[in-house]
Amino acid sequence: MAQFPGLSLTLQGNKMILKSSTGKVDDRLIITKAVIGDGQLTTNIENLTSLVSPKLEIGLSNVKEVTNGQMQLQFNFDNKKVETGFYWREVGIYGKNGDSGQEKLIGYSNASGLTSYIPDKTNAIPMQRLLIALGVGDNPNVKGLIDLSTAITREQLDESIKAHNSATNAHLDVFNKKLDVSSNQYTKALAKHNQGLQVTKGDNSQEIINFITSNYNDSDINKVLNLGTLKTLLGQGAIVASKLDANAGFVKFANGFTIQWGLTWFLNQNTYCDVTLPIQCNVLVALCTDDSASVTTRGDEFYVSWNSGFSNNNRTSIRFITNRGNAGNFTWLCVGKA
Repeated sequence: MAQFPGLSLTLQGNKMILKSSTGKVDDRLIITKAVIGDGQLTTNIENLTSLVSPKLEIGLSNVKEVTNGQMQLQFNFDNKKVETGFYWREVGIYGKNGDSGQEKLIGYSNASGLTSYIPDKTNAIPMQRLLIALGVGDNPNVKGLIDLSTAITREQLDESIKAHNSATNAHLDVFNKKLDVSSNQYTKALAKHNQGLQVTKGDNSQEIINFITSNYNDSDINKVLNLGTLKTLLGQGAIVASKLDANAGFVKFANGFTIQWGLTWFLNQNTYCDVTLPIQCNVLVALCTDDSASVTTRGDEFYVSWNSGFSNNNRTSIRFITNRGNAGNFTWLCVGKA
């Protein structure tokens, strides 16, 4: 970034600050923007009414009042609007008296040979952040000084934030006030216990958080769950046996809920087929449909259905029936409780 001496107020800038001391709303000094350029200074700053060679206008990003009659101005900019690269040599601050006032150059500074190059928009640069402290003092007739030494780049800001975030003692006093590590509301250690979890608190007192057992109820909100109990409660959920084959496959859960399936056929001219279940169970429901290995969409024009009257009284097999002999293949699905 270019290195500037302290900004000097222009004659019209001094007049605007003096006018604002009346306290009237229409006379209020409003800082509107900054302008940077590459002009060579050849005249007295007090007589300037604009930059020598303006290149880029920068909107005011933030205004913050600070101590000793100063306010801090923040300007952020990049080169997205820069058509032709230039050497940043001059900077000016603009403002107006009142909302309807005319915008004028308040202060100016020129870096002379201590410039920095700002490329055109085809070579993007990171967002630049310019902080300027404007001091007007208690006496409006005192010439204010704008100090550019507080200007920082985005990279410098990011590095400061990174250093702060990695510091182990950042805000240490504040956190200690918020969190009493010596109280019984603070947990400093957790350990396994045969009844659950053992908690050691900040005051060195201990508490056991018991395991949830199989006879739990909804009021057990201050207990923990182990894997064994979880499987039992899911029992309800945990798979205890399975055979994931296309034919005579099954999945059995811990609570006895069983799903079984397979592929079979009607022998010869039989109009019924008894399917031996892979796992014996009380059948809740069974489904079936004819199966065609052909790539054509034409079926064999027969129906197949579950014979629930036979199947419900038999834990080892289920019966399916059809309307004619030599019906062919069909697939089946059975849901039950072992």
